[in-house]
Amino acid sequence: MAPPLQNIHCILPYFWIPEDTLEFRVRRDHVPYDIWECQGYLETTEGNVVHYGYIEKFIEQLAERFNIREIAFDRWGAVQMVQNLEGMGFTVVPFGQIFKDMSLPTKELMKLTLEQRLAHGGHPVLRWMMDNIYIRADQAGNVKADKEKSTEKIDGAVATIMGLDRAIRCGNNTGASVYDDRGILFI
Repeated sequence: MAPPLQNIHCILPYFWIPEDTLEFRVRRDHVPYDIWECQGYLETTEGNVVHYGYIEKFIEQLAERFNIREIAFDRWGAVQMVQNLEGMGFTVVPFGQIFKDMSLPTKELMKLTLEQRLAHGGHPVLRWMMDNIYIRADQAGNVKADKEKSTEKIDGAVATIMGLDRAIRCGNNTGASVYDDRGILFI
């Protein structure tokens, strides 16, 4: 039996790759980035590196459709993008990739997965990254995703963990959802 709709966490993932390196990465990594791009599961940005200005603009456009309460970011190397997003009016929250920050939401991700309470529309890129993830535990029982021991890219899995942390800490703690009263709107 499926869990009630209000107990499901919906994930709406987005992924980017530099346009100029797409074919090279497909050959080198043996990963169907090109197919995912054609299917709309992966977007390319101009040039040979990910164009962060494009992503910032994308986030700004998402805010026109969704109530973005906070954006979690990895403290390493995101200074300019954080400043730009704050300048656009977003609340940007640092999130460490250490046991202290990762354990609670990683455990929650594992729990929600086992309970089949996560919905991502079968997104193949996120599914691939989740399959790649390696979870490491410390002596105190804390857990986190380990990028070094994971088999391939796990950025989407880590971003999901970070987003889940923000939902836990800042989400609607009443358990109620606007969808409980009005239902889902189709446009």
